[in-house]
Amino acid sequence: MIKNYFYLNRFVIEAADILSGKKVYHIFTQEKDKLILVFGNEYEEQYLEMYVNPGQPHINIREHYSRARKNTINLFTNAYGQNIRSIKIADDDRIIKIELEIASLYFTIRGKYTNVYFKTVSSNIIPFKKIDDRALTELGDEFKRKNYLDCLNKLNPEIESDDYFSAVKKKYPVIGNEIIKEAKRRVKSEEDDKKEILREVIEEIFIEQPCVLINEDTAEVHLAPVTFDIFGYTEKKQFDSLIDAQTFYLSKKRFISEKHRLLKLIIRHIEKELKKLSNKINNLSAVVEKGSKEEEYKQLGNLLLVNIGKIKPGMESIEVEDIYGSNEKIKIKLNPKLPPKKNIDYYFDKSKAEKISVQKSKELLTQAKAKFKELKEIEANLKSIDDLKELKGLMKKMKIKDKDYNQAKEELKIKFKHYLIDDKYNVYVGRDSKNNDLLTTKFAKQNDYWFHARSVSGSHVVLRVENTKEPVPKSVLKKAAALAAYHSKAKTAGVVPVAYTLKKYVVKKKGFPAGTVHLLREDVLLVKPEIPKGCEFVTDE
Repeated sequence: MIKNYFYLNRFVIEAADILSGKKVYHIFTQEKDKLILVFGNEYEEQYLEMYVNPGQPHINIREHYSRARKNTINLFTNAYGQNIRSIKIADDDRIIKIELEIASLYFTIRGKYTNVYFKTVSSNIIPFKKIDDRALTELGDEFKRKNYLDCLNKLNPEIESDDYFSAVKKKYPVIGNEIIKEAKRRVKSEEDDKKEILREVIEEIFIEQPCVLINEDTAEVHLAPVTFDIFGYTEKKQFDSLIDAQTFYLSKKRFISEKHRLLKLIIRHIEKELKKLSNKINNLSAVVEKGSKEEEYKQLGNLLLVNIGKIKPGMESIEVEDIYGSNEKIKIKLNPKLPPKKNIDYYFDKSKAEKISVQKSKELLTQAKAKFKELKEIEANLKSIDDLKELKGLMKKMKIKDKDYNQAKEELKIKFKHYLIDDKYNVYVGRDSKNNDLLTTKFAKQNDYWFHARSVSGSHVVLRVENTKEPVPKSVLKKAAALAAYHSKAKTAGVVPVAYTLKKYVVKKKGFPAGTVHLLREDVLLVKPEIPKGCEFVTDE
């Protein structure tokens, strides 16, 4: 319920005591979808965290926040040095307004328009994440029309309907599904006053202790008043303040989500390996139970050796007396293409191979059973592991690849300058030597295009190729090359030679300085260093 309107309302009341009168020092981002406002006084700094991913948005105050030394972007610099006058919430929408001396910030939860917006008295509204101009103008007008509260909005819906809860939810979208679900749970008969029950549920969000409900079995974490009973849980933790509850909730949710993601990968790997080992054990057991033919092949070789004088070239078989049995005649197969000695050696070799094979099968069977037992023990103890480092160490030991590697790789792009060419082609530019290495060795894909101005220091530039079957137009390659020239020491030159190739031909050898690579092959484009027409700098990454 962290994004429920009434909890946001309660947050505004708690946050007002902390924020009011404090000075804004910085506003920055270093993670996708997350904006940090640094505020405080001469004695301490605190952090207002605003996360605008539409799936799980939140706003909260943190005592500590580690800002990276590099790859952070300062935003809304006009707010720096201004005092915070108030924090309020719209009376009918999830819009939190933070009023400064001569500007305002709007934290807004609204689907794809979930965002933070900044506006001074004299300027246009500026979004944290880029949206189209028309939607931005409409939102700006809407912000002006809203009525904002700095007190609790004790909504008491008065509505007449046979289907009361459906009608209320339709008329008052801010109420939310969890509140309706909790109210319905409390209705025991048709005689119950549904209006009063709903009013009580809303009231409890404001006055009851918030608690975090953790369900280890389903990997779910919920934030709700202590009186709510709609969420199952294996652990329950209560708090005196909503801000403290939210801080714990966000931390626990991240931990539980990551823990269960890693557990899922490990369990899937163990199940797959156990199935393979089970088949292997069955096959090896069959070989061991069947026994060795070592002695049988050795006897056949000895019988042929005794009768070597009777073996003629081209014979396909020979009959000899079985001196190891009943002295009856037995037929032994021969290879007509081999001389007598080679036919004898064949059976002795088969005897040795049989001995080695069975012995090896016994060893492999012992190893497979031990590995099977080990995996079953790991499987049995997995639920008791409550440390992410231990889980990641186990994955490393078991050589389990993280399935979210590509996703993590994509999230790296916030660390680079980002351009969009012709509204289609994404281009990423390194910020310094170490960042160049990160861009080229960790982020770029094998079939992406790689650019660098020749004979001068400058940024590595990567043109992302989304569809390898679709050729990239030469005009797009030239625009990307122009960006590489622009982000180099040759920025002021008239024409700059830019080397380009596919990333798979770019090699980073051990011992090379940061930002230094070797090209296995390259082509060259002569371009003017510029941000070319049709190339747009992307600010929302």
